[in-house]
Amino acid sequence: MNHTFIDRYFESHRALLSLDTIGKHEVNSLFTYLNNLHSTADKLKDLFDVNIKDFPDFKLLRIVRNYFHHVGDVNEVRMLVSIEKNVHFDRVQHLIIPLETFAKSVKSFIDNAMVPETNRLYKKKLKYISKEMVSISEAYSYNRDILNNMEMCCNKPSLKLDGEVYELGFDLFRLIHNVTNLIAERCKEVKELSSKPIIKDLGSEFVLSNNIDRMDLFCTPDKMPITTTQGMIYAKKVELVI
Repeated sequence: MNHTFIDRYFESHRALLSLDTIGKHEVNSLFTYLNNLHSTADKLKDLFDVNIKDFPDFKLLRIVRNYFHHVGDVNEVRMLVSIEKNVHFDRVQHLIIPLETFAKSVKSFIDNAMVPETNRLYKKKLKYISKEMVSISEAYSYNRDILNNMEMCCNKPSLKLDGEVYELGFDLFRLIHNVTNLIAERCKEVKELSSKPIIKDLGSEFVLSNNIDRMDLFCTPDKMPITTTQGMIYAKKVELVI
């Protein structure tokens, strides 16, 4: 077997995040990548008993994928990290979707998994959902804030920054980076996959030890950026949008 699902995964990852393509927006890149991620996870488990589905970053991306696949569109914007004095990011680019889209993805997951209180499976489903939310909170520290403010977050959450209104965003780059390193390491451990040219040609940076931490930003208090659909904004004045 050629196991071309691995080739499709890494090719779609390259098309989505390669710096060579950062100025060329392709409408299908994110959709294709997320579907290949979903397929790769299934095939790794079915063919080689390799499980990546418990990885928090994967779970979060799967929630976005399922929303994209079954419910609504997901629009993204890519850009290089802007360099500001007294600010350091452990990444070189952003892949941002609207925070509203992520919130709706989480809500869709909960709604689809839940059953009425009268159903005999109610407590089991509630326990499962709670466990999954705790897990993805390991990948996104503000997930609890979204759960506590779901209605607001599903309605184009925005802030007025230095007098201009910006829609809030959610950055997928770190999650995709981390899950790709996980897949790369697992492939190197499987004889049938480690010999594939696309795995042999991976750079030395494709390792779990190169994953980006959840807190990947270091800055002074006066330089705290806010993630928006137009990029990271360094605002001196932050106001609620009434």
